[in-house]
Amino acid sequence: MAGLVAPKITPLRLPDLEDGVTDDLIPGDTHDRQRFAEPTVKGRDLGGITFSECELVGWEVRDAVFTESAFLETRISSLFTTGFRASRSTFRQVEVDDARIGAVELMDSKLRSVVFTGVRLGFVNLRGAALTDVVFRECVLDGIDAGDATLTRVAFEDCRAGELDVTRAKLQHVDLRGLQVERIRGIEGISGATMSHLQVVGLAEVFAAHFGISVTD
Repeated sequence: MAGLVAPKITPLRLPDLEDGVTDDLIPGDTHDRQRFAEPTVKGRDLGGITFSECELVGWEVRDAVFTESAFLETRISSLFTTGFRASRSTFRQVEVDDARIGAVELMDSKLRSVVFTGVRLGFVNLRGAALTDVVFRECVLDGIDAGDATLTRVAFEDCRAGELDVTRAKLQHVDLRGLQVERIRGIEGISGATMSHLQVVGLAEVFAAHFGISVTD
């Protein structure tokens, strides 16, 4: 569509990786060019940790905290967790695929050049976050809270969501045509998004209510 700019995704190419030891992970530490495979991370505070050019595979995370962490040029595959707590974190050039995540806490986080593929997400809290060049592909999401967030060049491809909250959000080049969504809250924040004709028709009552229009036959 004219005027709509697609996300600019930088391909992720990882170098040869050394095997890392999950028990060695500590808060605030930095790990470069390592592969951490199939650990169970339970009840640990890993706040401030940095993964750079790493691969995290088959993780099971329970009651762990990644606040203010950084995931840089990193692939995350087959992650299973009931909750992923990573507020105020940085994700740059990251691929997340085949993951099953319950509640996702990414408040005030920064995501740039990130692709989610085949991910099942519960409630995603993006309140106050900044997303730039982000793609959700073949994902199922229970709810997305993007209140007060800034979304630039974000696209949904073959995705479903129960609810999208864009209260006071700032959207620019956000492609919602590939998102089947049941409810939108904070409809005034939808400005800057691109939707299909069918989506707009389906949300006609929501738009009418926002503008104080009474609809009756």
